[in-house]
Parts: sequence; structure tokens; C-alpha cells
Amino acid sequence: MHPQVSLSDYDGLNGFGASSTKDVNELAKALSAGVAIAGQTGGSALRVESLESSLKVVTYTNKHIKLWKKIPKSPAYSTVEEFNVLSSYGADGAFGFTREGELPQTQDSNYTRQTALVKFIGTTRSVTHPMTLVNPAHGDVVALENQNGILWLLERVEDSLFHGNSDLAFDGEAEQWDGLDALIANTAVIDLEGQPLQEADIEEAANLVIESFGYPTDLFLGTRAMSDLVKTFYPRERVQLPAPTNGKVGLAVETFSSQAGVIDFNPDVFLRQGKNPPAAQTSANSPATPTVAGAVNAAVTDAEWEKLLGAAPAATGFGYAVTGCNRFGESAPAFSGNVAITAAQLALQNSIQVTVTNAAAIGPNPPEYFIIYRTIPGNGASVNVTEYSEIARFAATTQAAGAGNTPQQDRNVVLPFTETAYLGELTPSVLTFRQLAPLMRMDLAILAPAYRWMILMYGTPILFAPAKWVRLINIGRLT
Repeated sequence: MHPQVSLSDYDGLNGFGASSTKDVNELAKALSAGVAIAGQTGGSALRVESLESSLKVVTYTNKHIKLWKKIPKSPAYSTVEEFNVLSSYGADGAFGFTREGELPQTQDSNYTRQTALVKFIGTTRSVTHPMTLVNPAHGDVVALENQNGILWLLERVEDSLFHGNSDLAFDGEAEQWDGLDALIANTAVIDLEGQPLQEADIEEAANLVIESFGYPTDLFLGTRAMSDLVKTFYPRERVQLPAPTNGKVGLAVETFSSQAGVIDFNPDVFLRQGKNPPAAQTSANSPATPTVAGAVNAAVTDAEWEKLLGAAPAATGFGYAVTGCNRFGESAPAFSGNVAITAAQLALQNSIQVTVTNAAAIGPNPPEYFIIYRTIPGNGASVNVTEYSEIARFAATTQAAGAGNTPQQDRNVVLPFTETAYLGELTPSVLTFRQLAPLMRMDLAILAPAYRWMILMYGTPILFAPAKWVRLINIGRLT
């Protein structure tokens, strides 16, 4: 576990809206006490109600946050973080040998100056003044709501450390930072083509890291992919299972011994298969629903349909759904209907062109980017959101009402309903999270009998060596 960045790293830089660490630690909170009660008459009005004092947590908790806990943290001192990358000690083609008494050739190290922009993430929480006066059923409401806000924010941080993309902006820089999907080199990818994760895949990924002069230390993968990996050990008898003790059986796998060293497994509940589209608009400020159409494009001939459909399938079809997105949320989905591709078109490796058109009434909050979802073969006419899975995101190329964005080519690079895993060297010299401000609280002005505050964090992940991490894409399920 790496040391955390705290406000002590910013002593003398009084710019966080709090004059001391003590002020930051004092937390107000805000839920509405309300007056609603159940309709009770007769003897039931005299009945003593039992409300269990322990709050049942039905969503994620602190232990589900994996990458954020382990990623090395370092302080940032500007909204634009500059850093140098040493990419070469000298010319690779030179041999270095000389004749007796001869001056060796001059070699220069190769440094590259790069930048990363700090991003800002936060949530506002509120509690009415009467709520601070009542006797709550679940303990200190102030601390409880503050904890809920922190966990909500950390879930957003965890997801964005993997899937954030600063290119998803119509004009200029997006609000998001770049996650591992965007930071890892395009050449450092292993495609499992819908097959479950195997030991050989991890060994191959570790070897890619070694060939880039790294030492893999951690593998972050979904809980389903991890479970399927463990199941493959059962019938193969590659390990000596312990004799059952008090009826306890099973196998827990925590590390992997590769030729590159020991790799820690980090099953992450947030690394699931491609998400489904929302059934409805997620925010009142989300973009209006666009329209989408799909058709086979004979001009693009580098699609990879074989890894999904086989060598010579009968005519089949897919369905596409598209949502418009901005920093507030996601629109309701638009559906394309069935898009058929024949065996002949598959043999020619034709792509499917997905065309997205903005809504006729675009509203005050136009889309910044779009998310494309796709069904499995044969479900092309469905309007059931559970039958669609995310395959791509792309920035809007126009925000004009009723205007079409640049068509996107579906080459079947990402399969629907599959997962992605990440393996690499988790050390400060390879990957770090630069914090301009650590997780902190800032009070808002009291304009009503309610307390409001923000939970904020400013920072950005930096991957100094993009080839020392590998993505394993299209991980399928064990059948």
C-alpha cells in the first residue's frame, strides 16, 4: 500500500477554501427529516414499531474500491502537470566498440516532455437543519451522509481510472481524465475473442510487459472473469487441493507466479461486461435522444466478424442503440432496428457504418459524446435495453440540431457482453495519481435552514510508460 497524499503536502498553499485541516474534517450533513408517517388507526396506533438500528448497505462499500487504494499518489502543484519521459539511453543501432586509442562515439539520451491536465470531480450533499435535531435511527446522520458522498465519489473515481477518456469532448478538452483504456499503448493489447481468461493469457500479457522492460505486479479484472479463471483449476488438478477441514472445501487464488514474477490478483466489481444503455434519460440536463442508423459499408474492409460469427454464417443481424452524453448524464437510447450482414460481406470483412444524428430539438445541453451499444447476433430488432452492451464511445463532431455526426465504423474490435482486464507494473515510476487537492470538504453558504457542502478532489492519473501495462480485451464467460 502506497502512502496517501494529504493536505500536509500543501502547507503554505491556502487555496482550498479551508483555513485548516480541522476545518476540513468538520462535516455538516443534509438529509430531510420529513413528516410522513404510515396511516395507523385503532390498536395499531398504539403499537411500538421496531426499526433496526443498523443500516443495511445494499450497494458497494469501501472494500470494493481496488485500483484507487493501490495506485501510488503524488502531489501536483499546477493544473497542468508536466513530466519528462526517458525513452532512450542512446542510439539503439550503435555497437559501442572502438579501436585502440579511439574516441568513442557520442550518444545522447532521449527525453520527451509531456503534459497531463488536472481534472475536477465532486458531489454536493445537503441536510436540513431539523434533521440535525432529531434522534436518527442509524447513528450520526452527519457522518453517515458524508461517508455516502465519499463512497459515491470514489466509485466514480474508480470507474474513471479504467474508462476515462479526455478525447470525449466536442470542442477542446473534456471534463474527464484519461483512464487506463486511453493511456495504455495501442500495441499492448491481447484479444481473447470471447474466450474466458486462462493462465496462458496472463503469462502472455506478463511477457509483453517484460519485453517493454517492465515488471508486472498487479492484475485488475472483473469478479466474473476471476471466478471463471479459478473454476478452470478444478478439473485439471494442477494444484494440490487441501484436504477438507470441518467440511470446508474450495480454492482461493490470490497470486499468479509468472516467469516475470509474482502477480497479485485484484478482482474489481466495477470491471464488468460492457454496460447496458439506460432505460430513460439519467438527468434532466442530459442531451436529447439522437437517432441512429446502421448499414454494411463495402468501402471499409478490415472488420473482424469471424471472431464472433464464425467463418461462414448464414445471414444474421445486429441491433444498435446510441445515447447522447454530457457531463450531466446520458440520454434515453435510440434504436437502429436490424442490420443484416451476409456470409459474403463477412468474407470481404466489410464493416457496419453507424450513423448518429442529433435530435431535431437539441435543447440547452447538447451532446459532448455518444455511446454505441450492440446486441448479440439475432437480436437486431430488440428494444430491450438488457440485450444491448457497450462497444464504443466517440466525441460529437457537431452540436447543431438535426445534424449528422461523423459516421463510425463498427469493425467488431470490441465484442458485446465481454470484459477487459489490466495487467502491469504498479510502481510510482510507471503509474501515479497526481493530486492537486486530496479528497476534501468545502462548505457552501447557508441560504436556507439547511447545511450544504461539497466533497471534492482534483487530480489526474499519469502513466509514464504506456507499454508497461497491457489490456486483455473481449474476455468471455466460461460455459
